[in-house]
Amino acid sequence: MKTRKYILVAAVALLAGPAAAHQTVAGTPAQNYSIEVTVGGAPANTMVWFAMYSDDVTTVVDSLPTDVGGKVLFAGEQPLKAGMYKIYLQGEQSPFVDVFITDGEPQHFALSFDRSIGMASLEVHGSPENEFFADCLHFLNDKQQQAQVLNARMEQYQDLPDSIAIISARLQQFGVDMQNKWGEVYTAYPNSTLALFLKSVREPVAPEPSISPLTANRDSAMQVYYLNYYREHFFDNIDFSDARILRMPFLSNTFRIYYLRILPLDKDVLMERTEFLINKAKANREVYEYIVRNRYDFFRSAPYPELGGIAPAIAEKYIIRDSAEWQDKAFLARTRHFVAVSQLNPEGAPATNLILQDSTGKTIALYDVEAPYTILLFYNPQCHSCAAITPMLWEVYTQYRDKGLQVYAAYVDNNRTDWTPYLVEKGYNWINVWDADGSQGLYDKYNIHAIPLMYLLDKDKIILRKDITVEQLQEVLPQLFK
Repeated sequence: MKTRKYILVAAVALLAGPAAAHQTVAGTPAQNYSIEVTVGGAPANTMVWFAMYSDDVTTVVDSLPTDVGGKVLFAGEQPLKAGMYKIYLQGEQSPFVDVFITDGEPQHFALSFDRSIGMASLEVHGSPENEFFADCLHFLNDKQQQAQVLNARMEQYQDLPDSIAIISARLQQFGVDMQNKWGEVYTAYPNSTLALFLKSVREPVAPEPSISPLTANRDSAMQVYYLNYYREHFFDNIDFSDARILRMPFLSNTFRIYYLRILPLDKDVLMERTEFLINKAKANREVYEYIVRNRYDFFRSAPYPELGGIAPAIAEKYIIRDSAEWQDKAFLARTRHFVAVSQLNPEGAPATNLILQDSTGKTIALYDVEAPYTILLFYNPQCHSCAAITPMLWEVYTQYRDKGLQVYAAYVDNNRTDWTPYLVEKGYNWINVWDADGSQGLYDKYNIHAIPLMYLLDKDKIILRKDITVEQLQEVLPQLFK
């Protein structure tokens, strides 16, 4: 299992240590904040930006030019929200430092870093949590430098097994040392934002499986074991009751790993695991709304037609039924509209008729197609997924066209210079049509959220299958054309 990658530093993903205990942090919450920043090597009037993380994006809190000494002072009348912040310079490749804010801890402190080095040069005074973080970065930097020396020796002594074994053991010890160093935060600052972040980005460690070495296909069995374990426990170290996790740069990447690497592309599994995740988030309303919207948006824009029913299901169950609790009324209105259009053309209902033109200008209506079965295809020649699927559909079509199968292929856009050369090049001589003047409203009538999109219709244009794939057609058509 690969370690998660995050904005902080690569070594953060090696974290280990006991889970953070929930303890009350002593001290009175600050009524305002002031953070003095000194940027070594920065000329006067260099812009410095101060931003709060909102998952994997940042929201700018303030920006100021440096004085002649490379200093700026970020200050405000209200205390900062607990979470992670980023201080960075102008330019896409500019150095940056991360800052951790915890309720009840000092929000009046100073930090400095060198423009040419970034976080590895961080020095902090007045914030114990951030001082500890800077100390860990220095420790990590020292270990990395020592590791570079050892790796060079590894190359030098590669023909001496005893020397290689000694160097390898030292390198492994460096990893343990770094884990132990980061783990000190759970004892020193158990309720801190830093501790919460470090715990959140740790993947759970699966227990060693009790699979006999003599088991047939043991490697496959081991892989299944680990996938199943991570499927059930991937979020164990994330405290969904704490809204600070929304102001840290890891959730979206965690979801990408979980949904794209661990879970199969199976509608039922994805829906069940999404409900599991949403139920965990119910411990905090702010977190809950974020997770619901995040997963709703993910499936609404997912480029897989076979997953098209998940977004409406999330919307119906967790947004519309819960509408009284959602404050964003504009979002609610958009969601209701999405659910309404997603219910268009359900299986078992007559397909909405389309009156489109072929490349010669001749009008051909969907309901004019006389065939026992018709595949309604929405596509675009510029679509990469379409380019992969359409040749496969052509093979299916050529196999069954003598038995009466027809394809009504609707080009969804109106750029003739893209469409007509494509028809000549590919030679797909099924029914090729387009909405030349845009009057038919293909996207609205069929809620086209991803292409290619296919429907299987019977002779009366009743929808037998919606969002059907080529693989599913290959299973269904032999039964229909017995």
